[in-house]
Amino acid sequence: MSAPKHPEGSTEPPAQNTSQMFELNEKKDYDASNSPVSDDDSHKEIGVGRVEAFNKVLYQSGKKGKILLWLLGISIGLTMFAYALDMGITTTIFGTLAASTFGVHSQLGTVNTAGQIIRAISKPFIGKLADITSRPTTYVVVLVFYAVGFAVAASASGFTAYTVGICFTSVGKSGLDLLSDIIVADLTPLEWRGFFSACLSLPFIVTVPVNGFIADGFYEDWRWGLGMFAILVPALLVPAILTLYTMQRRGEKAGMVTMADSKDVRMGRTEATPKNLTYWAKLAYRGLIDIDIIGLILLGFAFSLILLPITLAKSAKGGWNNPSMIAMIVVGFVVLILFGLFEMYLAPKPMMTKRIVKNRAFVAGVIIHIFNQMASSVRNTYFSSYILIIKEWTTYQWTIFLGITTMGLCLVGPIVGLIHRVSHRYKGLMIFGAAARILGYGLLISPNGMMTQDTARLVAAQLIFCLSSLNVVGARVGVQASVPHDDIASLISIITLWSTLGSSVGSAVATSIWTEEMVAQMHVEMPNIDDTTIATIYGNIKTLKKYDFFDPIRQGSIRAYAIVNGHITIASICLSCVPLIASLFMPNFYLGKQQNAVNNKGLDGEVVDVPNQNGPRDANATQQEPATFMQKLAALYRK
Repeated sequence: MSAPKHPEGSTEPPAQNTSQMFELNEKKDYDASNSPVSDDDSHKEIGVGRVEAFNKVLYQSGKKGKILLWLLGISIGLTMFAYALDMGITTTIFGTLAASTFGVHSQLGTVNTAGQIIRAISKPFIGKLADITSRPTTYVVVLVFYAVGFAVAASASGFTAYTVGICFTSVGKSGLDLLSDIIVADLTPLEWRGFFSACLSLPFIVTVPVNGFIADGFYEDWRWGLGMFAILVPALLVPAILTLYTMQRRGEKAGMVTMADSKDVRMGRTEATPKNLTYWAKLAYRGLIDIDIIGLILLGFAFSLILLPITLAKSAKGGWNNPSMIAMIVVGFVVLILFGLFEMYLAPKPMMTKRIVKNRAFVAGVIIHIFNQMASSVRNTYFSSYILIIKEWTTYQWTIFLGITTMGLCLVGPIVGLIHRVSHRYKGLMIFGAAARILGYGLLISPNGMMTQDTARLVAAQLIFCLSSLNVVGARVGVQASVPHDDIASLISIITLWSTLGSSVGSAVATSIWTEEMVAQMHVEMPNIDDTTIATIYGNIKTLKKYDFFDPIRQGSIRAYAIVNGHITIASICLSCVPLIASLFMPNFYLGKQQNAVNNKGLDGEVVDVPNQNGPRDANATQQEPATFMQKLAALYRK
């Protein structure tokens, strides 16, 4: 990732307040003022002020600034390379193998659900930590969770210990993903935002084929496969941390950031204030209030109590007749209601303020992200298991096939960003991408409702899914354009919170379908096979894989897998229709040299010239009120 090469890129981006977005006491809300953005820089958090120092170092230090910029880009690239390696094999490959080793393959979705809930809830914590401390300090915290988690998972003697380790790594993954997005949003104008955000995924192009060799080499010893990330990730992340700390130090020495630039001035604190235990306790308290800690805990408990019983009911004693299953769901919905009441009446700084709810771009973007993630998670949870069983492929071929969509998304994403740069719009591409996604899911379904086994259709679907980048990148840029710079970190945290929760719902839905139908379907397809054998191949996919391809047990299992995965994919099709509808209501902001479309300020903090966004491109043209229904519909689309 590097800064865009244009004249405006040589100046300083304004650093503004992130926490203001959630302050009910601030009366300068978007919906309560003609001026949607506060110009009071005294509200900046410490971390946001340090971003300002980063930018001054980068853009006002000549060659040294450019060198630091390139070092930052390379460091972030190495970080995302490690992240890409992780996302490509630890869950889809090593997670599947680990669950089978412990004889609980059917509980794979439960672990994924728990991990996704943790990833979601940790987003606001990490985002606020980055604001009240600094980006590199937050990277250090993330690294600790990451390394410890993989070490625990790799050395686990049972599935419970493995799950604990995966939960720790979920915090680390959440931090790597979030911090990279925040840094890109800090340093790029809207016309380049989509391109550089998408470039964060380019390492997947390298890691997907590499993952095949790694998975093949560690197929029989997944522990070493997980353990290497406890070493690899710190080694690749350290350069990014050192580079960011260097930039921070240079800014401080040049007097580019002081405590006077932060919220501490408004709170009566200065550099002279001793940073003792009381100081840090108050700082932590403010941070917990800013992220709505009670609301997050209630939300996390609610989703956990609702979703986990869905994935566990089939394996629980008595199934849904077990009182604890019903009790957990009932309590979960009660807690969810309490969360809503707390947010409306008690929360000092609720997640979803009135101005957020009234932000059409944010609402549409959240819906798009939630249902895209949900649909993907529904299909992906057991898709790798399905392909492993129906094809006589090597581990490498299996891994490469599963990575086709990932590689395609990474290639299409930057191209979409370049189209944004040239066209300065994104809505039309979003609609096309959402429609293509539905087509891809449709290709996976045979006329009889079973998932296809045809290699050509499977590959075609994987390739068509690549076009969903048009929808995802556009939604990301549109949402970020709808808020001022000071709200970027918090907005990214909130939208990823809800989208990750959507992913956890998807895993729960897939696991529920799988656990409810698979054993029964196996008995239907293999009526002469005893219960013990059915239970064994249901719980351990590696055991099933050992059967000859034309063995009746293998063929019966393939038919059962195809039927159940067909039902799962139909659920994905239904969910994917929602982002298509939501894309129609997404504002179509002009993407220019401004950092955001709220105040149209450039990276230098000055207002830039932007064409009329809600009417004719020619600012001098007369804007007429739409008369016919079609004209009104077209006007709504252009807004």
